[in-house]
Amino acid sequence: MLTTAAPAQAEITDGLLLRYKLDETSGTVAHDSSGHDRDGTVNGTAGWDGDGMAFNGSNTYVKMPNNIMAGLNSITVTFDVWIDPTMGKPYFFYGLGNTSGSNGDGYLFTTGNTFRTSVSMTDYTAKQDIKPSDTSYQLARGMWKHVTYTQTGNTGILFENGVEKARSTNVTIAPGAIGGGTTTANYLGRSLYSSDLYFKGRMRDFRVYNRALSTSEVQAVATGTEQQWEQLQALASHNGALAAFEDPDIGPVVIFPSDYTGDIDDLQTPPDWTNEFGQTPTDWPTPTTAKSPQFTLDQITDLQDAVTAQIQPDGDTSTYQLNVFYDGMHDRVVAQTDAPASVTDPLATQYAGKLVLEGYAFQYPATGKCTPENRTSGSVLSRQAAPEAGFKDALTKLQWQQVQALADYNCALAAFDDPAIGPVVIFPSDYTGNIDDLQKPPGWTSEYGEIPADWPTPTTAKSPQFTLDQITEIQDAVIREVSADGDTTAYSVGIHYDGIHDRVVVETDAPASVTDPLLTAYPDRIVIETVTAPTPADTADSEELDA
Repeated sequence: MLTTAAPAQAEITDGLLLRYKLDETSGTVAHDSSGHDRDGTVNGTAGWDGDGMAFNGSNTYVKMPNNIMAGLNSITVTFDVWIDPTMGKPYFFYGLGNTSGSNGDGYLFTTGNTFRTSVSMTDYTAKQDIKPSDTSYQLARGMWKHVTYTQTGNTGILFENGVEKARSTNVTIAPGAIGGGTTTANYLGRSLYSSDLYFKGRMRDFRVYNRALSTSEVQAVATGTEQQWEQLQALASHNGALAAFEDPDIGPVVIFPSDYTGDIDDLQTPPDWTNEFGQTPTDWPTPTTAKSPQFTLDQITDLQDAVTAQIQPDGDTSTYQLNVFYDGMHDRVVAQTDAPASVTDPLATQYAGKLVLEGYAFQYPATGKCTPENRTSGSVLSRQAAPEAGFKDALTKLQWQQVQALADYNCALAAFDDPAIGPVVIFPSDYTGNIDDLQKPPGWTSEYGEIPADWPTPTTAKSPQFTLDQITEIQDAVIREVSADGDTTAYSVGIHYDGIHDRVVVETDAPASVTDPLLTAYPDRIVIETVTAPTPADTADSEELDA
């Protein structure tokens, strides 16, 4: 499936008081697109590139108009933020309130370290916090995050990427009560305490509402893009479509077979459908629908079978690579292959106007680049990049898949989540490339065919003690020691490189008499983690399941 652009974030305007898209390319004005003429004044040195505003951490901030919260009993503050991995603390993403001397004097603010929103009528001694139960939790750096705070009545809720991270039902300070409605220190990127740091990173799409958005609205604004892809695919699959994609001019499109007999203008939503995180959508995309001018499903299947038979006859996948799929946007079947013209020319002639042949760019990237099937996952056996808490939403999952793709494509040893600084990519000690200029894998898409608008910027470093060959050597030695003569029935063994601690981890049920020589041969390089050997009953259960 071909995807060319991502849908925009949800345009929820009810109650919108202020919106800075921060998509300017120059100037000292953060333009308010809410229609209320609340433009902000940019101070210090700002970086503009049309995709958010860069804050330099030393003097950049936006001064918002006075009295934004006057008369408010409820509020929502929501925005995209990218925290520079070198950002110190303490700092505010934003602060709405007043100052007295060098201190805050009544305010509402949110910060990423530790991740929380605080409300106070005076200073920090009287603040009311809305923060996760894990009080050490920090917002990941080096990747875009969506942050939302909603408050109505005594309930304040803090969201990350549309997922609730913290809730308090003991918030007794209404937004409009701060300063009696008068607030003259309303800042974006600056704290209300002069001793705090200025924010360093990027922000975009900063909004303030005079009401608390519902959870579904928060999700729509925060991760609507990723959720819509999953819902669009579900609609297409449930209704028997050939493909779904995003047209840059008209939005989501679903293409049906030319002989489709159903009503393409009345798509049925799959009953009881939830996304992979168990969330039930409150609304569904309404895509443009059309029938393929030239393909039924059987015709596409026949064409794909013909391509496979020509390029990989008798199931031979070792001679030439092949990836074949239907491109709904251009109503063509695409075959990506490294087979020569002498093999593919007959196909191009036979299926002119229906088949497009492309080089297999994913398997054969630019010189010096790796692939997901190659070194990292195949030889090093490192764990897939993921936050310690796992995936709670579609946007987080997408971003960590991108981190892994960056690591794979740039020949890294591993990628992982550092709770203090966010995504980290570790390279071999003898790596000769530029670890500060990671190349994006060409043509990479998400599992739903989405071309990402943004890529994470992980912290990078080289292993203090390992080249790839040295890790491979250790792996081979472990297998020889634990599974002597290839005997894999005596002891179980699993091996992976732990980038966080720069060690090779060996998971095995072998006794110390077997593993101690490894620890002696590779001091400070190997960690043995004992696992329990499966019981006969476990083996029987496994065999029954396999049967």
